[in-house]
Amino acid sequence: MKSLIYTKNNIKNIVINLPNSKSISNRALIINALLNNKIVLNEISSADDTQLMHSVLLNESNEVNIENAGTCMRFLTAFFASKEHKNINLIGSERMKQRPIKELVDALLILGAEIDYLEKPNYPPLKINGKKLIGKLINIDASESSQFITALMLIAPFVQNGITINLKGKIASFDFIKMTALLMNEFGLSVSLIENSIIIKPYQNEPIIADFTIEKDWSSAAFWYLIAALNSKLSIHLIGLSKTSIQGDHITFKIFEKLGVSTTETNEGIVILKENILTDFLIFDLMNAIDLAPALCVACAALNVNATISGLQNLKIKESNRLLAIVNELKKFGYDASNSSDEIIIKQRNNIDYNQSITINTYNDHRMAMAFAPLALLFNQLKIDNIAVVSKSYPNYFNDLKLVGITVKNI
Repeated sequence: MKSLIYTKNNIKNIVINLPNSKSISNRALIINALLNNKIVLNEISSADDTQLMHSVLLNESNEVNIENAGTCMRFLTAFFASKEHKNINLIGSERMKQRPIKELVDALLILGAEIDYLEKPNYPPLKINGKKLIGKLINIDASESSQFITALMLIAPFVQNGITINLKGKIASFDFIKMTALLMNEFGLSVSLIENSIIIKPYQNEPIIADFTIEKDWSSAAFWYLIAALNSKLSIHLIGLSKTSIQGDHITFKIFEKLGVSTTETNEGIVILKENILTDFLIFDLMNAIDLAPALCVACAALNVNATISGLQNLKIKESNRLLAIVNELKKFGYDASNSSDEIIIKQRNNIDYNQSITINTYNDHRMAMAFAPLALLFNQLKIDNIAVVSKSYPNYFNDLKLVGITVKNI
């Protein structure tokens, strides 16, 4: 167990150097590997998932354990399926075995891939025999995971004839699909988004950039917006962020405006500051930014804002079942939280006991740990298990929390 201790010391201004974007890093690594590493990638994320992706792409092993890294499983499934004569087993954690991959595998089989399920049908682990893939029209259910679509997009320029993808159903995290398209075009690949179709032409040695620098991570910034929302005296300077980022989660600044957090751009990044809450009833669909759910739900509960956060059906297949995990942990604090199959509802609740002793279960999920730790600013006896899990996306998170007076002590 670890104990979080908050020391009030009138902190007014802090500067945070966020990690570099895991989402951009992982996409850039796959593209660069397919381009035979022609591009110099600067400031790759230090997150565990990205470092794992990097090491796997450099490794000649025929068996790779991607643990609980969903992005690695999905992107590498498509990558290795397209690598002729590369035979590999992709294995993972027990949680990974519960995360479906059927939609992606079925699409790859249409292209001529050779993939077998090693245990339970439709779920990892996988046996992949790399083959030359032939581009065809792919119709795919886009409601389950944008990463299935991104995995296909990334290999498409290197598949004979390219690929056209038709997106069926309600599209999950479409902003992340757009981010993939923008990034691929910046690397000199040809991707067009036309209504619900994605058209990717074969790579034909177009001019490509010589080097590329990874942006700072907007997904990690969400937890600092949460911290700002809980502290009206604190100005937080987030170095390297921009409101015009290609990252889908840059919508964070728009969402938290309604919770009273302003965002001002500077030459070095952005400054966020708590002002007046603009609403006491927040309704928001997070279908396009589902990773923001933990931070946003905690913020609404802590600020006593009625909220209905929808578009959350895919939270069930994240590192934990976040749909249930968020609600379970909020209830521990006395907050009124409930869920349906695709939304979390938070109702105002008075008479919260801020002196109660609470232990947070992280469910081995990095975003659960990062979302609930800031409640140490409000609750006097807060404990949290497995803080090391944050290394999956933000290894320095608990060191950075010291800047707002939250320290970690082993107990």
